[in-house]
Amino acid sequence: MALLRAMEVPARMAAVYAPGLAPMDFHAVAEAYVGGAWHAVDPTLLAPRQTMVRIATGHDAAATAFLSSYGAPIILERIEVYASSDGPLPGDDPGELVSLG
Repeated sequence: MALLRAMEVPARMAAVYAPGLAPMDFHAVAEAYVGGAWHAVDPTLLAPRQTMVRIATGHDAAATAFLSSYGAPIILERIEVYASSDGPLPGDDPGELVSLG
């Protein structure tokens, strides 16, 4: 996001679930505003952007925290998250513009 902003391209962060990650976990991608729309940028190439499911969007990681706790400590006993596809996952061409749904 910093590189995009340095090039005067509006950028924001999106927290997503990403089918194809193993093990399944939260994932963060950047979004760049190009041609009148927001497009996902994921330099890790760990999962196809077309299948990502948005959890939160914000200016940076602080605005899209997966969990925040203020005051008393919390104990997370268990969490399971699965994002899957009905068929094989599509290929992802890094040069293609992809918008998150």
